[in-house]
Amino acid sequence: MKKLLLLLLFISYSLSIFAQKIKYSKAFLQKLTQTEIDIFTPTEGKYKSIRPSKNDYQPIDHVIFSKQEGIEIRYAVIPYEEDKLTTQVPHVDFMRVVTSTATNEDEEALVSVHAIEDAELKAHFNADWGSMAYYQPKSRFSKYKHCRLLSLYTEGKGTVYVFFLFDEASRALDNRLHLLQFQTKL
Repeated sequence: MKKLLLLLLFISYSLSIFAQKIKYSKAFLQKLTQTEIDIFTPTEGKYKSIRPSKNDYQPIDHVIFSKQEGIEIRYAVIPYEEDKLTTQVPHVDFMRVVTSTATNEDEEALVSVHAIEDAELKAHFNADWGSMAYYQPKSRFSKYKHCRLLSLYTEGKGTVYVFFLFDEASRALDNRLHLLQFQTKL
């Protein structure tokens, strides 16, 4: 009986060591609540929270990273403000973010922008507007070779930017696309 109890304790301890190490700051959780965004924590890939590094291009609220998957995911949440026009025109702010974070060091670097169809926006993100961009990030913004930027907006709630940074595309990258959504309107 004691051996069984010790074995169970060892297993539970081992599982806690290998569990995800994602911790959300109070400020980030407050922004998620204010914008009514539900975030889903990846259960595989051994993701960990890391401190957002300071950069001159885009303030970042939260960062998770998986060495196993080779992906860093950065979140920037911009709550809607009635008296601040930039929080009401997501397509303009999206292009500002893209041009701020995409490289201009290489003349041949491409930026590819794709609108997200309304049906997909509603089904997967419960958002009113959304777009994605693929580009090479500025070296001072990220050490990774590639960025897939997801931007989602819901009127009266706000905008969220999700930067997927990676060196090589993988299935894991697509598996991480739906990590958040706006809460359902009642």
